[in-house]
Amino acid sequence: MLRNMFNKLWIISITILISGSLLSFAFTNPAEDKSVNEDYVVLSDDAEQDWNDCVTKGASEWGGGCLNYGFSEEKYTVHLVNTCPTDVDLMSCVQLTNERWSCFYRMDMHKNDSLHAYACQGSGKYLKWVRKAGDITTKFPTRKEVNEQY
Repeated sequence: MLRNMFNKLWIISITILISGSLLSFAFTNPAEDKSVNEDYVVLSDDAEQDWNDCVTKGASEWGGGCLNYGFSEEKYTVHLVNTCPTDVDLMSCVQLTNERWSCFYRMDMHKNDSLHAYACQGSGKYLKWVRKAGDITTKFPTRKEVNEQY
């Protein structure tokens, strides 16, 4: 009899503990907990990274062969190099002598990869836009936008 009463008391105690635990979770609103343990917060360097700094002008040159012109002394080529350890996407435009822009793209440029952008009849000016590789939220301008704005 004493053993039977002990078993009932044990079952009641376990039931109360389980019910109390479930109720404590039911009445807790996670949105109300505004505390943040700063030891585990990792801020992304992407927010402060100026990706344009990753791509530098390695060299430029005048003259060279062009498909429609043969050899042209007016051909301007700029060699742009990714100097960062992070892969980047690059858009570069080279200005023609008629002040229009010829644009080139290179996606997933690894460190030390380069893009050779050119204009067969170039003015010697170029532009570049750089973003972290695969960042489709950062849009490159269209060639139409480049020609209208620059």
